[in-house]
Amino acid sequence: MAWVKSYETKQRNRGKPVKTYKVIWKEVERDAYGLPIPADPANPEGRKRTRNRQESFPTKEAAEARRDELNAAKHTGQTNSLADQRKAGDLPFGYYAQAWIESQQVKVSQGRLKQRTLDDYENVLKRYSLDRFGGRAIASIAPRDCEEFLATLVSQQCRQSGTLSPATVKHAWGTFGRVMKYALRHDAITSNPSERVDFATNRATGDHEKFEHHPLTAKQVANLSAAIAGSTPTSDAHALPTYPVYALMVEFMAYSGVRASENAGLQVQDLVFTTHPGRDTRCMVNVHRTKERKGGEWVTSTPKSRKSRRSVPLPPWLAQRMHAYLTDHPRADEPTAPLWPSRKNGGGHRAKGTRYAVPLDWSQPLAMGTFYDTIMKPALEAIGLPASRPVTDTAPAQQGVRLHDLRHTMATMQLMAGTHFMQVSRWLGHSTFTLTLDTYGDWIPEEEGGAGNNLPEPEAVSAPTPTPEPEQSNVIQLFGR
Repeated sequence: MAWVKSYETKQRNRGKPVKTYKVIWKEVERDAYGLPIPADPANPEGRKRTRNRQESFPTKEAAEARRDELNAAKHTGQTNSLADQRKAGDLPFGYYAQAWIESQQVKVSQGRLKQRTLDDYENVLKRYSLDRFGGRAIASIAPRDCEEFLATLVSQQCRQSGTLSPATVKHAWGTFGRVMKYALRHDAITSNPSERVDFATNRATGDHEKFEHHPLTAKQVANLSAAIAGSTPTSDAHALPTYPVYALMVEFMAYSGVRASENAGLQVQDLVFTTHPGRDTRCMVNVHRTKERKGGEWVTSTPKSRKSRRSVPLPPWLAQRMHAYLTDHPRADEPTAPLWPSRKNGGGHRAKGTRYAVPLDWSQPLAMGTFYDTIMKPALEAIGLPASRPVTDTAPAQQGVRLHDLRHTMATMQLMAGTHFMQVSRWLGHSTFTLTLDTYGDWIPEEEGGAGNNLPEPEAVSAPTPTPEPEQSNVIQLFGR
């Protein structure tokens, strides 16, 4: 049975002490399995151990309402659950954010969620939600608080491009909502306040006024490849280091459409060559894994979605180049060897800013972000194309050609060549055909044609076929031959 007891506080109102009202009741103590704890361990069936619990209220009316609620619940055995619900609602948002993150590890262990996706959720919570709500009781977060949070996200400034992009706002808001849903499932709140906020993101990413693809033309791809191979259209032909292997890799990415992490995850065994009498050498690229470097370690995962596990054909001219490349690949007889090499540590610049090529490291994959910053950016600017750069103290942020634009290059060239958008969607590994339409609809001609990857070889200075380092030239066995 619950009862109300009043206490005088040290506060005064018009000279009179302010009272607080406590609702007090007894409840049976339970063990970790929810079983009642006997008062006498020698008599498990006897009287059970009890304890007093109490809740404070500022008014007598509120205390009496709570008392009546508990007394009514006693007849149905729900007294403890009502009190526990209130206690759960007093726990902070940060508690439920961490509990939700830990609960998602089950999905990771079952292969239903990628670890990198869960890491991204955690980073988004730390960046946008925890500073605002981390220490607040979960039950105290109201719809108005959620509206103010959303308004802050929309207007929040960032260094790279001013305000946050719609995709970032949607991601931060969605992750916040997932934590609130988790709290709702665990009876900490009676309803999800974020669901009462009117927020829709039905607009495609490409509709954002600041969003712009930078796909390259075939000639630009060829010039970029030649620049990375050491040949630039300027008179200073030796301004950039010579990397024939990476020159071929740029052509490969621009004509296969693989993502950066998928390219890093490719192994020698993933290229399957077929040769028929009277026909050119054909090559299929099997995309089955991704690799990213985190915390100094390589993390292997699966592609972005189920449809991202795919096979992509290469144009005949590129298939021949890849065949020649793998023929001279130093580890061609090892199926799981990285397709593209990294670079050895040390070097990169000589005195007075002169750059030079660093020896290749065939023992591990290539870190694609480092490749873009140290090799692709200078090559882009050497041929007159803008490269994406973050804001600095002396220059604003610049949106230029990104590594991901090589993927856009494959899509746009195929669509303009008349390949059906559904086939292009399969090669790109998009989750839906509508995603391909939303992203590349402007490049689809009125009449569609071809169905094969037969894009012509770009007409420009041809990059030399990459060869291994001299001390490794004795390895010429091609895996699978």
